[in-house]
Amino acid sequence: MTGFDSGSSEKTSATDVSRLSRLAKFPVGVSVAYGNEAFSYTNSPAQQAVIKTHFSQLTAGNIMKMSYLHPAQDTYNFTQADDFLKFARDNGKTLHAHALIWHSDYQVPAFMKNYQGDKAAWLAMLKTHVQTITRHFSGKVASWDVVNEAINDGGGYRNSIFYQKTGTDYIEQAFINARAADKKADLYYNDYNIEADAAKLQTLTEMLDGFKARSVPISGVGFQMHIYMDYPSVSTISAAFKRAVDRNLKVKITELDIPINNPFSPPYQAGDIKRVLTPALALAQKKRYCEVVKAYMDTVPAKLRGGVTVWGVSDPSSWLISDLFKNAHADWPLLFDGAYQQKPALRGVADGLAGKACTNT
Repeated sequence: MTGFDSGSSEKTSATDVSRLSRLAKFPVGVSVAYGNEAFSYTNSPAQQAVIKTHFSQLTAGNIMKMSYLHPAQDTYNFTQADDFLKFARDNGKTLHAHALIWHSDYQVPAFMKNYQGDKAAWLAMLKTHVQTITRHFSGKVASWDVVNEAINDGGGYRNSIFYQKTGTDYIEQAFINARAADKKADLYYNDYNIEADAAKLQTLTEMLDGFKARSVPISGVGFQMHIYMDYPSVSTISAAFKRAVDRNLKVKITELDIPINNPFSPPYQAGDIKRVLTPALALAQKKRYCEVVKAYMDTVPAKLRGGVTVWGVSDPSSWLISDLFKNAHADWPLLFDGAYQQKPALRGVADGLAGKACTNT
């Protein structure tokens, strides 16, 4: 599908980046909020300007998840998603759809939580769910996160309601059913911490090898990449990407953000909390973003680059403020500040895409 800029004519010598997506021959994306959600693009001309200028692909933060699209067993609601799709297409952007199956309690529709039936009935119900949605968007979206976060931290499979009712079969069947309804969209398995947790990555690897042996139609792996300034190492990230590359699967960075603070680090837990984004911290973040993108470019061959998406437009909109930091203090994980002004982090991504040296200057 078209909708992202090809070529690399963007100049990266100046401080400001004029059009980030022009530096890549693959989608450079961003997740956005919609409608009445906080930080919705629909209510912000400034945010829309950033989206239109710098990104070639969009992901809905919420409105294409399960409970939004399929709130009751015989009820599907595509109104918001169709309007979002129209905004993307009107502005020359492709759409990465997120997500067909996800365990999170607030996103599993009530009818599924209460569904009565044996394994075969569950798989049939999920087949209808997946195929009705993917058929509606067939030919309109570039890619799907088909299954999201089905693997446990520490390895093994998450004991979700889907796993309880079907074992691991729901994962494989979701890909088969999505492909039957949409012959062209890229189909991704998406997860967090697979770039850092060796046991989780091993479970993923075994799952992918099983898919290959059984000809399950998976296109690639989505690495969410909610990472930190100091963790994991670039070499660890590259090695994880290589697991997918070695299996001839696309690699897509789907939810990238890099907060300044790491609440799991000993300094943070001892009270060393960064409460101001100093110039030095902003430049260190620039270097980190650059190193991550450079690792992607160096490790993933061009034909397997599914794209790079940042999870949110402006710092105050980041989910990390409430979910990770519990609103205890600010942080600055993204590429634009609260006034939608460029941060050095944007330059870091641009430098990584352009193959320039990663520096904190």
